Amino acid sequence: MTLGSLLPGSEVLEKEEVVGGLCRSKVIEGFTYDIGGSHVLFSRNKDTMKFIERRLGDNVESRTRNTKVFFKGNYLKYPFENALSELPPEDNFECLAGYIESFYARRDESTQKPKNFEEWMYYRFGKGITEKYLLPYNEKIWKMKASDMSLDWIAGRIPDPPLDDVIRSSLGISTEGYTHQLNFLYPRTGGIQVLTDRIAEECSEITTQYAVKSIRKEGGGYIVSDSVSEKSFSRIISTVPIPSLIGCLDNVPGEVKQSAANLKYNSLISVFIGMSVPKTMDFSWAYFPEEESLFHRVSFPSNYSPGVVPQGHSSILAEITCHIGDDIWNMSDEEIIENVVNRLHQLEIIKRESVVVTDAARMTPAYVIYDSEYEANISVVEDHLEAQGIHTCGRFGQFQYLNMDACIEKAFAMAEELK
Repeated sequence: MTLGSLLPGSEVLEKEEVVGGLCRSKVIEGFTYDIGGSHVLFSRNKDTMKFIERRLGDNVESRTRNTKVFFKGNYLKYPFENALSELPPEDNFECLAGYIESFYARRDESTQKPKNFEEWMYYRFGKGITEKYLLPYNEKIWKMKASDMSLDWIAGRIPDPPLDDVIRSSLGISTEGYTHQLNFLYPRTGGIQVLTDRIAEECSEITTQYAVKSIRKEGGGYIVSDSVSEKSFSRIISTVPIPSLIGCLDNVPGEVKQSAANLKYNSLISVFIGMSVPKTMDFSWAYFPEEESLFHRVSFPSNYSPGVVPQGHSSILAEITCHIGDDIWNMSDEEIIENVVNRLHQLEIIKRESVVVTDAARMTPAYVIYDSEYEANISVVEDHLEAQGIHTCGRFGQFQYLNMDACIEKAFAMAEELK
């Protein structure tokens, strides 16, 4: 969509009824929630934040993060390593000792460089923090062994605290981690889709409910079809998930088809709960690494903005990752909602009798998985698409774990390149 405004005369072909992808919102009985999981707006890039702020205008709320990690029945400050003094003394000691040991092992080069995500966690954070939080949480969200994941996605995704801050944290001296996320914005009304709607208004032309089925080269350009009508273009910028895009092309070599099929991703089920009480908890969101909860994260959208709920009400959004066809995916929406409501009631986050509306949304794909074969597979596919003259952009167009701000930056960079 960003490219549509920067490249005059372009047309956006959108599969769904509305644009936005993972950044869409739904209104149900006066409650607004983001169907692709909880979204907030932040970025290290000042130009990106200005771009976002201009499109939100006055329809914006500003918040300071109040995020927690659920651990042994308590809610600890996030990131976990900035809350060591809140741990039981033995856990505090094990986390601090492990962090210090890993710090000096890296400095002295007395430990081998990590080859996979699990080794990286031990290498960077030590045994205590890794085994108590990072490893169980990440294996829960990714639904695979961390030892089978590569390191291609780590930079900028996981907080990288200095040793001094971890020591301060252990002693009870307040520190903040992941500071670029500490303050964030959110639309006052309309949910995250307000941002994508404003961007869409700047596009040259958008055709919705156009599911691309085939793309073929013809006469120096491309013919795109949804099996009903054909459109001709001189250039293609695809945000279609790469495995689906490869399936739209003619004469694709077997190696490329196999590499595209080998790219892995998670799906997401978001469970929304509207409450008849004005507030449940003061948190922005909370992480749940324990196995007892189906969800890995719970957010509180009404704490982002009171404009997303009817007056005197509040809301909760629980996020559950899964793979298509696994036990979680095969549960009905009703079963998943009941499971989440019961667990939140057990945790005393909600009272079941206060629930006035529930809903569930399924998004697939939702998260790119960087397994050990990712780099080899994506390289084969990228080489083929480049040879075909097809450009890709976006989380699943490029098949990279990109946040919203990174997607905006990639779009601008591509637009400048193509000008």
